[in-house]
Amino acid sequence: MTADTAGRRPVGVGLTVALAVVGVFVTYFPISAVSISLTAIGQSTGASTSDLQWVSDAYIVPMAATILSAGVFGDLHGRRRVYLFGIALTILGATTAAVAGTLDGRSALHLLWTGQAIAGAGGGIMLPTTLALIAHAVPNLRERARYVGMWSAGLVGGLAIGPFVSGVILEHVGWGWIFVPTAVLAVGLFVVAAARLPESSSPEGRRMDWPGQVTATLAIAVGIYGVIEGGQAGWGAPQTVIGLAVGAVSLVAFVWVEARSSSPLMRLDLFRSPEFSASGFAALVALFALVGAGFLLSIFLGGTQHLSPLEIATRMVFLNGVTGVASPLVGRLIGRVAPVAVLTSGLAIGVVAMFLLTAVQADTGFAELAWRLALLGIAQALMLSGVSVAAIQSVPHALAGMAGAANTALRQTGAALGPAVLGVIFAERVAGGASTTGALHTGMVVNALLLLVALAACVASMRARATARARVGALSAERA
Repeated sequence: MTADTAGRRPVGVGLTVALAVVGVFVTYFPISAVSISLTAIGQSTGASTSDLQWVSDAYIVPMAATILSAGVFGDLHGRRRVYLFGIALTILGATTAAVAGTLDGRSALHLLWTGQAIAGAGGGIMLPTTLALIAHAVPNLRERARYVGMWSAGLVGGLAIGPFVSGVILEHVGWGWIFVPTAVLAVGLFVVAAARLPESSSPEGRRMDWPGQVTATLAIAVGIYGVIEGGQAGWGAPQTVIGLAVGAVSLVAFVWVEARSSSPLMRLDLFRSPEFSASGFAALVALFALVGAGFLLSIFLGGTQHLSPLEIATRMVFLNGVTGVASPLVGRLIGRVAPVAVLTSGLAIGVVAMFLLTAVQADTGFAELAWRLALLGIAQALMLSGVSVAAIQSVPHALAGMAGAANTALRQTGAALGPAVLGVIFAERVAGGASTTGALHTGMVVNALLLLVALAACVASMRARATARARVGALSAERA
């Protein structure tokens, strides 16, 4: 890219940001689109509850497992090239899943899992790459914050619109067609990006860290598998124990490898920054709580209030829709206020919103639920934008891609763990004699407490930063 006449902004920034925003939209669109279609898929294929959970997890787990590697591939081989590869996988995966809709029984289910896994890997490649594209195109931190807010709006927009599109499609044709919009959008993105997206890379001092990539992938994918199987088969089941053990050993191996690598996949000294560490923990907790809450609410609204997929989508739009509208405004706010402060505000509002959702009952009306979800939507906008910008801006510019990838990996790990863990809590409460309403309330209290811990971590990081600045100021004064 060349500089514009003002000498400050590279030509093509608008196109790069647009491709990043639409790219993350396409990545998150299938998550919510599939979630409200599980009943139709189950009726068509005869899938069990466990089978249907893997329809969603087959997308989320590969996404979480590929995020860290994608950041390095982009730095080494070019972010445009990696972006195109991620979109190509998305097209292949969505097309495979759509074709699965033409089959019957287990054959359809197996092909659907395959398509979801391929598309999920593409999504994992896209997430850090889109953030890195924005970080490269907009080096000014204050200006970049606004664009990251747009990126967050694209993410939430995909979650908000997906259920509506799927709900309308399922009213007229089979479930395989819910994957067609993703494939069509991805094809359009591929064509535009191949023709117009400028290339960028940061290969200096970077090389492939295969031991780190293997151990990170195993830690994330197998560890999450162990948690999911624990909820389905029991915590003493062989596959659960093996999954959790392999995940834990792989995590220890990853830390050991990265500490000794000359070109690590993720530099461990990033965590010396209190803000980076706090934002990483907040990313994991926030997505755990948000995705987990959406999962429990969908079960509650469908199973207890007996609402249709389209009726559920109409209510959930007050969560994701409000976030989509608020995210660009939050982006502008982050340009004036420290990102970790914005994140802290979001966590605080999230705590309040989760406690307010414990008032939801089996006969709670549309309006009573809507304003509570809207408040959580505001919290979600503050958290998603704040956590992304805080991670990127807490490290040197050259490490922005690595920081974004690490933060996104933690975020997606939380997104995968939320439904799994809260689903277990919900099921055990019901099995113990509690009503589904009581089980929902327990899940929301767990979310509120976790968000409160993340809030305390962010407050501590701000105090640590203020103390460090005061010390630097005192030293400067003494030298003067």
